[in-house]
Amino acid sequence: MKKPSENKIFIMVNSPLFIIQHLLPIINKLKQNNKVYLLYKEDNNFKIKINNIETILIPINREPSLQDLLSLAKLGLLRFFLKPNICISFTPKAGLLNALTCFSYGKTYHYFTGQRWVNFNGIKLNFYKFIDKIIIKYCDKTFCDSNSQAEFVSKQLQTFKPYVIGRGSISGVNLKKYNVEKSYAKERLIRTKNIFNDKIKNLLLKKDTLNKTIFGFVGRLHIDKGINELINAFELHNKEFKNSYLLLIGPNELDQKLYKKIKDLNNCFHIKFINEIHIIMPCLSCLVLPSHREGFGSVILEAAASKTPIITTDIPGPRDFIKHLYNGYLVKPKDIYDLKESFDYLVLNSKNSQKFAKNAFDLCNKYYTEEYVCNLFVDELNN
Repeated sequence: MKKPSENKIFIMVNSPLFIIQHLLPIINKLKQNNKVYLLYKEDNNFKIKINNIETILIPINREPSLQDLLSLAKLGLLRFFLKPNICISFTPKAGLLNALTCFSYGKTYHYFTGQRWVNFNGIKLNFYKFIDKIIIKYCDKTFCDSNSQAEFVSKQLQTFKPYVIGRGSISGVNLKKYNVEKSYAKERLIRTKNIFNDKIKNLLLKKDTLNKTIFGFVGRLHIDKGINELINAFELHNKEFKNSYLLLIGPNELDQKLYKKIKDLNNCFHIKFINEIHIIMPCLSCLVLPSHREGFGSVILEAAASKTPIITTDIPGPRDFIKHLYNGYLVKPKDIYDLKESFDYLVLNSKNSQKFAKNAFDLCNKYYTEEYVCNLFVDELNN
């Protein structure tokens, strides 16, 4: 029997990976008093199994296509027949489909987590800005995962500022999972099977020397994530600091030429997306996130919770959490030499970087725990 307080909630994204990375703790809280439906495009690389959750596959493609018309029709019919109380989207295409079906049942909400059009120019830039304007105009409410991102959206689109819950972040970070001792993380790492090859495992365990510096990147391997600058900056750094290594973790979305450069680069390794980030993070000397555009940057919180020093770009989102030379190191976006200098600084100033890591952890513990952030968000939807 349906509970008196139970609402039907549609959660729309283009990829199940987004759900795995950002939404699972929110979904687990929402399903306690609501009927939750997940709408996303099928991806055999990422399977989602959550008890008491309905999954509806809908082709929400990242790029424009004729299939979008079928997706729009399907969503409109779903909203008409299932009559959700709330339909909330988290990725751009899902947001557009959501906004265009706002005439149907339920409140229409969208959550901005970074603007894809930041690096576009000309007609393409105006086209994608126009899409976000449509989303803001036709949604009952729009959210943003950081204040600097919300201000950027408001200024660029000349519209009202999206609402920021708490101090930002979609779902915070699970401190119990990420705040583990390095010895425990290494113990778990030793026991893992069929995830890393021996060379990468030995690198993380620092078996042959204690003087290794391991820079880690976690996320999609895409040019918007600053991967081109990252590998060029690391190559320059590695010429002077032979004992530095770069570990890239995430699905590859690069062209063959750029990915070949990664494979050919000395002291550089790549592994696909895995769920065991919490046992890798404490083994890294530093997390590097050189994105051109970003939402809040949940991986920054994961590094902070692991007491791992952080280097990231000074852009909307990351700058809400990282203060330069206080709890991390901010670099100019798309600047290879500034990024290279940050690598050099971390190797030469390990004591300072550990102070940064402690300050980041304290801030994370105060305002960005999963329980605190998710409760704020779920309360917002339930109200």
